[in-house]
Amino acid sequence: MIKINLLPQQKRAKVTHAEKDIFFLFFVLVLTAASIFGVDFYVSGQISSLQAPVDSKTAVKKQLEAKVAKINAALKELDDVKRRIKIIKDVRMRQGLPVRYIDELISNIPKNKMWIETFSLNANGQIVLSGVAVDNQSFAEYVEKLRESNYIARVDTQRTSRKTIDGLGLVSFQCSIVAREYFENQGMNGTTNG
Repeated sequence: MIKINLLPQQKRAKVTHAEKDIFFLFFVLVLTAASIFGVDFYVSGQISSLQAPVDSKTAVKKQLEAKVAKINAALKELDDVKRRIKIIKDVRMRQGLPVRYIDELISNIPKNKMWIETFSLNANGQIVLSGVAVDNQSFAEYVEKLRESNYIARVDTQRTSRKTIDGLGLVSFQCSIVAREYFENQGMNGTTNG
């Protein structure tokens, strides 16, 4: 048999799940906070693990920069010492040159054929000679020997003339000689002829 109920249905009272929703919301918040804390902890660990090599390399870089600065200072000091040594060598080379010039002039004089009366040498290597020779050939031979010398750059005859001394007919001469600069003689081996 079938029963039909034509009476209106009674309304049920609404049941709220507020406690469950609050608990679920609290659980989600705790889970989110734990996730954020975990990610922060992981990222901080990664950053510190990457920062450690950077710090050690920075410290090594500072040590190397200090060593490079010391080496650069030593190189600068070495260059300064080399420059000073070169200056001293140049001064020593230049100091000995007037003696070499004079030696070159004296050693090339023909024996008993030529005599020097006056001689002057200035700081620029300019030499002025005057004297007498037995004949023009002796003087010309002397000038040619000087022109072949490594220490003499140029010989200019200023004058030659006949002069009688004690009844002898001699040739009076005056010439100017230009000595080579010291840097032109750096290839010399220390002898008067190169």
